[in-house]
Amino acid sequence: MKKNTLKSFLFCTVTLFTLFVSGQSTAPDEDTNPDISCPASDEFKNPNRSAPDLPNAVNVGTIDDRTCYSNYTESNVYGKTWGVYNITDGSNHFGERLQPRMERSLSRSRETGIGSFAKFTGVFRILEVGDAGSFGQDGSYIAQAKGKHTGGGGSPDPAICLYLAKPVYGTGADSDKQVSFDIYAERILYRGGEGSGREVVFLKNVSKNVETNFELEVGFGEDPSDATKKIHYCNAIIGGDVFNWNIPEPEKGTESGIRYGAYRVKGGRAQIRWANTAYQKEEVVNIDNGNPGPTDDVFRLRNVATGQFLTDSGASAVPVTMTNSGEEQNTHWAFVESGNYFNLDSETLGILRAPGAGGPGGAYVVVSTTKGAPATDGDKIWTIHYDEVNETYRFESGNSGRFMYHDTNGTVTHISVGDTDDRSVWEAIPTNVSLSLSENKLSSSEVKIFPNPANDSFTMAFKNLNQVKVQIFDMLGKTVYNNKSLGENLKVINNGQFKSGVYLIRVVDGANKVYNTKLIIK
Repeated sequence: MKKNTLKSFLFCTVTLFTLFVSGQSTAPDEDTNPDISCPASDEFKNPNRSAPDLPNAVNVGTIDDRTCYSNYTESNVYGKTWGVYNITDGSNHFGERLQPRMERSLSRSRETGIGSFAKFTGVFRILEVGDAGSFGQDGSYIAQAKGKHTGGGGSPDPAICLYLAKPVYGTGADSDKQVSFDIYAERILYRGGEGSGREVVFLKNVSKNVETNFELEVGFGEDPSDATKKIHYCNAIIGGDVFNWNIPEPEKGTESGIRYGAYRVKGGRAQIRWANTAYQKEEVVNIDNGNPGPTDDVFRLRNVATGQFLTDSGASAVPVTMTNSGEEQNTHWAFVESGNYFNLDSETLGILRAPGAGGPGGAYVVVSTTKGAPATDGDKIWTIHYDEVNETYRFESGNSGRFMYHDTNGTVTHISVGDTDDRSVWEAIPTNVSLSLSENKLSSSEVKIFPNPANDSFTMAFKNLNQVKVQIFDMLGKTVYNNKSLGENLKVINNGQFKSGVYLIRVVDGANKVYNTKLIIK
C-alpha cells in the first residue's frame, strides 16, 4: 500500500511539473533566433499573399501571408500537429506602413437570415506576442471576426471584433520573459468603428505555451427582446469561459466571417500555434419586406498627394483621368468582391483594367472598360491595402506589387512604388459625405449613439466636432439632459431620468451647427 501511494504521489508530482514547464519554459517548436529581421536571401519574401502554403496543410482556410520573416510551417509536439505562425515587426514586404500578418481566411457566411452563421474551432498556444514598449501598442491578434456592412464608413473589409493577446512578464529571473498573456476583445462601438470607435475589453489570462481551446461563432439570430428584429452576434469560448457579445447596428450587417493566425506586431516578434482547426457555416436567406436601410457603399477616390479624384473616361480601353471635383457620377466607385480580390467598379461604365507594358493607353496606364462586376480577369482584379492609422488605401493590381499611381504627367498608372509615396495613396470618401466648396476637403462630422436602443447607459461619439453642447428632450419637449463636452465621447448614465421611450438629441458644435438624432430607451 505504501509503495502504491508513493508511486501515485510521484506520478502526480511529475505530471504537475510537466504542465508547469510546458507553460513557462521554451517550447519545443519555439523560435529563439535573436535576429528577427527578414533573411537577406529573401527566401520568405513571397510574391503574393496566398503563396506559398504547404500542400494539404493541417490548418483549415486560405493562407494570407504578409511577412518576409518566415513561411507557414508545421510542428509535431504534445501529440498534435500545429500550424506555425511567426511574424516580426516591420516584416510586411507588401507595405512598409502596414502591419505584418500570417493568417488564414475562411469562406464567409454571406446571408443575413436568422440562423446564418460562421463557426471556427481550434486549439491555440501562444509563445510570444509583440512588445512595443507601451500598453496601447503592445500585443498581437490571434483571431478576428469580420463582416461588411451597408452605409459606408471604415475599411472595405472591416474587422468587427479582434482577439488581442498582450504580454505579461514574470518576476525575478523571469522579469524579461513573457510568461502569460492577457486576452482582450477589441470590438467596434458602431459599424466601421476604428480608433476611438472601438473598445478594448479584458477577457482572461492564459499562460505561455498552454493548450487553450478556442471557439468563435459569428451569425444572425432572433432578438430575444423583440421577435420582429434580429441580432448580429459574436460569441467566443476561450479555455471554457464564455464571452458573448452582440454587434452594434445589426441591421447594417451583410455577412459573417472569421480569420485566425497571427496579426500585428509593433515591436519584437509574435509566435502563435494552432491545431485541431475546423470550420462550418450556414447561410439562411433573409426575408425582409421592410426598409433594408442605408446601402451607400459607393466612394470617391481622392489621391492624397494631388487632391484630385479618379474619374472614369466614359469609353472602353481609354485611360481614366483625374478631376478636381468629386460630385459627378463618373467619379463614384464601388468595391466589388471577386474571390480574394476586388473589382473597382465605376458607377457610369464598368470595372477598371490594369494593363501591362503593351496597354492601349500606354505602358501600365489604367483604363476604363465596359465589363461588369464581379469579374475574375487577371488584369481587372485588385488587392485593397487599408491603412487604419491614416484611413487611406492603396490599390494593388492583383498580386503584382504594382499600385495605382497618379503620375506627375497626369496619367494614372500602376507601378512598383513604396507606400511612403503619397501618389500611390488614396482616400475613399463615401458619396453620402459632403465635400466643402472651399478647399474640397472632407466634412464628415457626425453624432453616433451606442448602444441604441439603450438601457442603463449609452455613449455619444462626436466625429470631427468640438466644444459641443448636448440637450436631450422627451417626446413632450421637456429637457431631461443638458451637458457640454470637449472630448470625442460622452458617456451618459441613466439614473432614472430616462424612462422607456423615444428621445430627441440635439447637439450644437463650436460653429453653432446643429445635429439632431434619436435615442431609444428600452
